[in-house]
Amino acid sequence: MAAEPNDLELVQQVLAGRTEKFEVLVRRYQRLVATAALRMGIPRQEIEDVANEVFYKVFRSLHRYEPSHALSTWLYRITVNAALDHRRSRRHDAQSDEIPESLAGTGPSALEEAGERERATQLQEALGRLPEHYRTPLLLTHVEGLSIEEVGRVMNLPEGTIKSRLFRARAQLKEIIRRHYPGLAPEGAFEGTA
Repeated sequence: MAAEPNDLELVQQVLAGRTEKFEVLVRRYQRLVATAALRMGIPRQEIEDVANEVFYKVFRSLHRYEPSHALSTWLYRITVNAALDHRRSRRHDAQSDEIPESLAGTGPSALEEAGERERATQLQEALGRLPEHYRTPLLLTHVEGLSIEEVGRVMNLPEGTIKSRLFRARAQLKEIIRRHYPGLAPEGAFEGTA
């Protein structure tokens, strides 16, 4: 039994006319795309639409894929852009600013779960107050676990810009929490600040 082809081999096969091989890439990366879109704030009921849009864009621009970078990084970039476009087009919908449930913890009791849901809602609101150009790198590094270099490739920005945006995002988020959601801060976190 032959080993399944790697990403580059699949891309080359698709570009050579074997378009049925694209389905292997979709199966391989559909979870990554769906999870990234969810973490970018796309409501669960709209994930499939965004994922379909992402894979449509990937298929149409596969000839632009740069093999020196991981295919997953390129997919993240397309997914982030599609999620941001989707959110902009649905800005009037209050659900479009949801952040992933993965930021909410679960507790053993109903009371603890309710408290965690409230904290998650407050964190969602606090993150929603950040401008997108700060929120996106923050989510990609702290939720998705991407390195600064990977975030730079996804957002098509220099690493220095990503570092700067992360610094500003953290500072703004701290101020938003201090002013509007002090219950989210650890005990004594803002003592001595005006």
